[in-house]
Amino acid sequence: MINRFAGQPLYRQVSDVLETRLARQAKPGDKLPSEAELSEEFEVNRLTVRRALDELNQRGLIETVRGKGSFVATPRMRYDMSAGRDASFTRTMLESGHRVGIRVLSTEIVEGSEVRKELGTEGALFVCRTLRLVDDEPWSLSTTSIPTERFPKLAREWAGDTSLFDYLHDNYGVRMRRASRTFVASLAEPAEAEQLRLRVGAAILEMQGLNVDLDGLPIAAVRHRFRGDHVQFTVDLT
Repeated sequence: MINRFAGQPLYRQVSDVLETRLARQAKPGDKLPSEAELSEEFEVNRLTVRRALDELNQRGLIETVRGKGSFVATPRMRYDMSAGRDASFTRTMLESGHRVGIRVLSTEIVEGSEVRKELGTEGALFVCRTLRLVDDEPWSLSTTSIPTERFPKLAREWAGDTSLFDYLHDNYGVRMRRASRTFVASLAEPAEAEQLRLRVGAAILEMQGLNVDLDGLPIAAVRHRFRGDHVQFTVDLT
């Protein structure tokens, strides 16, 4: 099963065999054999097995929980960000048949924020930080900044019981669309790793951007930090 004279490193051969095995017969939540058991099966040392598991973990195929072992991960969900779609993560996931939850972590009124220029305002901003869950699993941490001069009731009335997209649409008649998005790879820091149920240093996909109304006027500056093992972005350029 493992060829010590092949061109590939041993850990890569182990990870390839495990990937094929998982694709054929495993389902999300299934527990993998222990490092000791895999080491004995493949006749390699435990460091080689650990590196193979780390690779599968980084690719989102398994999840490793300290003290409990490694488990088959839930497949990545597609997030369609094609032109013409509303700038609403909640609506996109609901349309795909998933449950979506919003947990408000903090809200504040901020003066002198660096994003005021991007939003075309010199006034204060309403800044909220939320944890979003899909099918009861932590999905992303989001920071959203919105000018208070255009939406003066937002800080008093929005309590997280609906998405910001729906609140602005229902109360101000404003429909948001995406104007720009920038993606960067990152690593989970200790606090967010706990909130997202990740190990420290796990893959994070950060997305920053600007949302505007249908007239092109800035509404919100957004920063989302997604679990790298859960999301797959799709953009239709046609």
